[in-house]
Amino acid sequence: MIRKDFIEAEIQKLGQILAKILGLKNDGNVDDGMDLAFQALSDNFGLTREYLETSGVEDFQLFLNANTYSASKLNLLAQLLFETVYPFQEEKETILILHKTAAILNLLETEHHQQSFENIARREQITNFLNTQQYE
Repeated sequence: MIRKDFIEAEIQKLGQILAKILGLKNDGNVDDGMDLAFQALSDNFGLTREYLETSGVEDFQLFLNANTYSASKLNLLAQLLFETVYPFQEEKETILILHKTAAILNLLETEHHQQSFENIARREQITNFLNTQQYE
């Protein structure tokens, strides 16, 4: 019971951080929002900006397999990754992070059997950008 409460509190804290990131971006502070997202990834998942911007998807999938995150925590990880690069720019780092985000969305669907309209929309944006190097 204590572990479940801890996990729920951790997920709630990540949700609050995500809301703050979205608020900063909506207020026009995109860079501050991205910086906060990278800080949250580092603090809560041990994922540094350098690792995310340079490592391949295969290494990232090994990382995911080594850490048995709940579906809720994986969903928040995907949201944070998405927000670190949104709005998308045609850069190598953006493309690497988007591939990692797509890998998490695939894991949520295949292993945890979870889908949401929000994640479907994110996947569509990612796919459109990666296939055409642009988005709408």
